[in-house]
Amino acid sequence: MEIYQLEYFIKTAEVLHFTKAAELCFVTQSGLSQQIKKLEEELGMPLFVRIGKKIQLTEAGSVFLIHAKKVLENVQNGKQAIEDLNQMIGGELRIGVTYIFGLLILPVVNAFAKTYQNLKIVVEYGTTESLEQKLIHNELDLVLVISSHEIGPSIQKVPLFRSNMVMAVSKSHPLAVLDKIPFKKIEEVSLILPGRGSNSREYVEILFVKHHMKPKISIELNSIHALLQMVENSDWATIVAEKALKGWDDLKAIQITGVTTKRDSYMLTMGGYQKKAVKLFMEEFKKSI
Repeated sequence: MEIYQLEYFIKTAEVLHFTKAAELCFVTQSGLSQQIKKLEEELGMPLFVRIGKKIQLTEAGSVFLIHAKKVLENVQNGKQAIEDLNQMIGGELRIGVTYIFGLLILPVVNAFAKTYQNLKIVVEYGTTESLEQKLIHNELDLVLVISSHEIGPSIQKVPLFRSNMVMAVSKSHPLAVLDKIPFKKIEEVSLILPGRGSNSREYVEILFVKHHMKPKISIELNSIHALLQMVENSDWATIVAEKALKGWDDLKAIQITGVTTKRDSYMLTMGGYQKKAVKLFMEEFKKSI
C-alpha cells in the first residue's frame, strides 16, 4: 500500500467521480482507476460501487476513508516535525478568522511574515462553524473565533479575550451623543447587520426573538469592512463586537444595556502534533492583545 494510492482514494471519495479525481491528482483516469483497484485487491473488499456513470463509497470504503485520512495526516505531521527539528520554519501556515479579528490579526501576520520569510501565511475569513469544520478536516492549522457553543473534544481551545457587543454609529449620527442604549430601543433604529450564518448575527437574532423584537434591518453584508464603512458614512447603525471597531476612529461605540452582551473569543487548534509555526504564531498573537 502506497501513500499516493491513499491520496487517489481520498480524492475520489471526496468528488465521487473518477475523471474529476484523476484531474485533481494530475494522473490519467486509467492510472487512478488501476491504483484504486490495487487497493481494493489488497484490502479484499470493494471501496466503491459503480452505479451507471456515478460511484458511491461502499461501507468498507467509508470505514477505510477515516483511517486513510489519519495516515496522511500522520505522514504530514511527521514531515513537519522533521522540519521543525532542523529549525526550518517554512511551509504553510493556514489561519482561519471571524470578522472580529480582521484588524487585530493583520499587524501580527505582517511582523510574522517578515520574521519567517520561508513561511507562506494564508488567512481565511469565515463563520465560526465553517472554520471549525475546516480545522477538523485539516484544511486550517489555527482558528480564531468568537464562540457561544460547545466545541468538540478533538479541538484544543485557548481563551483569548472577552468583548462586549455594542451598537456602533457614525460620530455624526444623532445617537452618537449617547453612551448607553437599552436593547429594546434598538428596535427603533435602522440597522446594517452581518449576513446570516455569522455567529454574532445569530447571537443578536436570538436576543431579538427572546425580547419579541422586530428590528429594522435595512441591509445585510457579509464583509465587516464594507459594513463598517457604510455605517461610517450614513445614518445607519450596526451591532458588532467592540473589538471589531479597532482602527475605526469615526465610529462611536454605544454600550447596550438590558441584555448580556459579553462574548468570549478563543484560539482553536487540533489535538496532537502542532507545527512549530502554529505555536510561535499563537505566542505572538497573545502578546499583541
